[in-house]
This record gives sequence, structure tokens and C-alpha cells, in this order.
Amino acid sequence: MRQYLETNVPWAKKIVKIQAEASVRQFYRLDDGDRTIVAMVYPAPCREEIERIVRLTDVYWQHGIPVPEIERVLDDRILLLRDLGDVSLQKAFRRHDKLWKQEALREVCAILATLRRIPTCNTGLLLGHERMKWEMDFFLEHFGGNFFPGAVDVENLRLRLYNMVERIEEISIFAHRDFHSRNMQVCDGRIYLVDFQDSMKAAPFYDTVSFVFDAYLDLGSLKEYFLRELEKHGIKVDHEQFYLTALQRNIKAMGTFGFQVAVKRHPAYKKYMPRTIRYILANPLAADFVPREIFVEALDGKMSPGAQNSPKP
Repeated sequence: MRQYLETNVPWAKKIVKIQAEASVRQFYRLDDGDRTIVAMVYPAPCREEIERIVRLTDVYWQHGIPVPEIERVLDDRILLLRDLGDVSLQKAFRRHDKLWKQEALREVCAILATLRRIPTCNTGLLLGHERMKWEMDFFLEHFGGNFFPGAVDVENLRLRLYNMVERIEEISIFAHRDFHSRNMQVCDGRIYLVDFQDSMKAAPFYDTVSFVFDAYLDLGSLKEYFLRELEKHGIKVDHEQFYLTALQRNIKAMGTFGFQVAVKRHPAYKKYMPRTIRYILANPLAADFVPREIFVEALDGKMSPGAQNSPKP
């Protein structure tokens, strides 16, 4: 991919790979001597997704939500984007005081309120019950298959997870789909959203719980502040729907982490498991759908991929 990029951007005097989330895409910072831009490179032609990113970029900007401006579409594999730097909201929270954090949270609330106003006709993708059930299957395969302690009645658990999904309202709104602190870049005093190519119709609280129960950022005592600010934007939490959606989202995340750690051999993702497990265990609706013990050993750090007994079929 780097060689392909070098061939297609001969004007770049320096090309540096940027560490990014696990993805088939790769990102590079290109320096022409005067400024830098970012190249998003696909391993193979991907016209449909590039066209989707271009279209969604326009949608986000039309509704006043900052996202990286597209400098140029080189071909079906390369997008050149404005360089927003390397400061994610996750990193920024470590560097700033409480007042700065409150200001940032107010901005995140405003973005969430704006996302809800984007007409759903702007995306053809739907995160409905069937997709959510598939995510539960993915969790059972990749977290369950690698981290469950002892014998677990997987089919019974699957039915309980499906029941949880079916209790989430089918009403859908426009959603970023992966609304967390590592997909927010702080640049020029503003928060920019990135990784929005999978924007879709999703449950009303999906983006909200993705941030409130972010695996990468613990809001701690600021969580209640954030929820109060949301209400000022007309986003009032429905207890059952909020926590059902949060539980599904966090369990889905555990499936992703299990896959990254055990299958893709990215051990860095293991450090995000404990916080996500604590979210699940603290969820007031969790006991109705998941047995506590399937997470406890993983939380205690006593398990490693492949070291446990096989789940009961």
C-alpha cells in the first residue's frame, strides 16, 4: 500500500504511516515541504465506499458538524484529507482541567443533538434487530470462544441476548455509529468527527451510550454533568431504552475486543476490556440477560485467549 501511494503522490517529500484503529484502510501523513495532508489508502479499489465518504462528508458539513475536509480523490483507493493532527478527545482529556472538559462535553452534546436532526434518508444502512443479533453472535464466537470461563450454555445465553435486542425500540435516527473519544479529533479549538463512513439509522440512544460508556474514556464524575447537558438539548434519557442500548453496545464491543486480541493478535485492545466489563456489570438491566460470572474472570485478568475451557454447545 505504501508503494502504491508513493507511485501516485510523487510530490510528497516525506511519507509517514499513522497508527490507526484496526481497519483494512491505512493512513499516511504526506509532507510536500509546505504543509501536511493525510492519505487514506484502501488495499484494493473501493469506489462505493469512497463515494459514500464523499457524500457523507457533505452531509455532515451541511448540518454544521466538522469532519475532515477532502482535499482530493486520487482514484478508487486513495482519499487525501485535511490533516487534523494527532490529538483525539481521549488524549485531550488527559491533558486538560475540569473546566476544559466541561466545555468539550457541551460541544459533544451539541453534536449529538445535531446528529439527531439529520434526516435518515442520508444513509441507506440500518442498525436494526437483525444486525444487533449478528453482533451478539460475534460476541459469543470471539469473546465467548476465547474468554468464557468453564462450561457456558451458549445457546441459552444467545436466546437471552436476542431477547435483550428485541426489547430495543425499532425507532431509528441518524447515527454516527461509532461515536467514541478516539473518533473525535481536537483541532483549532473544535471537535471533528472521523471514521463516519458507517453512519446509519440506529436506536435513539445508540450514539449517546457509545460516548457515555466509552471503552476508551471514563467520564467518571462528569457523566452526570454530561447527561444534564444533554437534557438542555432536549435529549432526555429513557431509563430502559438507554440501558438496554448501552448493554448491547458494550457486549458488541467485547466481541470486537475478543476478535482483535485472539484472532487478529492485537493485544493492545485487551486493556480496554476491564472498563467495558465494569460498564456491563454496573448496568442495572444486565442481570436479566447475562450471567455475571462470564465476565468476572476476564475482569480479574486471570484469563488469556485459548486458556479456558470450551463453551458448552
